[in-house]
Amino acid sequence: MIQRILIAVSLLLAWGAYSLALEPSEKLLFEKNSLYQYISVIEDTVKNERYIRNNKREIYQGGIYLNAPDRLLFEYSQISFISLAFLDREPRDVLFVGLGAGAMPRYLNKYYPEANIDIAEIDPDIEKVAEKYFYFKGNERMKVHLNDGRLFIKRTQKKYDIIFLDAYQNDYIPFHLTTVEFLREVKSRLKEGGVVASNVLSPFRNKFFDSMVVTYDKVFPQLYIFKGRKSNNFIFIATLKNRIRDKEELSSIAQKIQASKKMDIDLGKIGWTCEHCDDYKTNAKVLTDDFAPVNIYKYQKSEAQ
Repeated sequence: MIQRILIAVSLLLAWGAYSLALEPSEKLLFEKNSLYQYISVIEDTVKNERYIRNNKREIYQGGIYLNAPDRLLFEYSQISFISLAFLDREPRDVLFVGLGAGAMPRYLNKYYPEANIDIAEIDPDIEKVAEKYFYFKGNERMKVHLNDGRLFIKRTQKKYDIIFLDAYQNDYIPFHLTTVEFLREVKSRLKEGGVVASNVLSPFRNKFFDSMVVTYDKVFPQLYIFKGRKSNNFIFIATLKNRIRDKEELSSIAQKIQASKKMDIDLGKIGWTCEHCDDYKTNAKVLTDDFAPVNIYKYQKSEAQ
């Protein structure tokens, strides 16, 4: 037993030590092993940026520009807001599963101050970090619920115009937030014509990505995929509408939203990068509560390659 404890402590210390490998321009502001994950806050004094980072150097869970904290730093978060163009109305009720640095909820709150925003975040330390280091502050329209995202969705009676899924544990989505059963629960919490925007990290086209495509496609009438040009992120946009929107129509709607709200991201340009899930379909297995080998599939190449 003592030997096991010593091994566990050694691994924990090694984990923390790894996190301290910084670039010359970076400084460590905070680190902690929370109940759920390792958390560090890193500031780049040259780029004038601040990030939440886990023990994998290349993985960020959120970030801001220090000289413009209301702007969206990461490409995937900008792409996620193309979800607005799939609604036929302004969003009144929005759910974020995963808080991170809180940049995306703050951005939505800025441009849609009348929208009611719920945020399901399982880790109370993430909320504290977002408040202390990333200018996040809840208000009467933007509330954090300290709960597992799936449990929150299962228990709430509220329905939403948009549900953003962006919950990660280190570099992978917790398996219970990937399954067909979970997505059916998400679907049941959407208003008529509602939209789901999901951040799927896939450094290369792998079996996990393929299974995510077929799993979403099994639940939602239409699935659109947007690939980051500067990152390894794919944004899945799942809708309740049967009609397929083409790039020209989507880009036109997105441009109008961008102009009317004076948003600082080029939604029209993002609209042109839309691809339908039919372009990605394979014979991959649907992920279920009984079968969701997330940590295995993410290392296995797609059968489409």
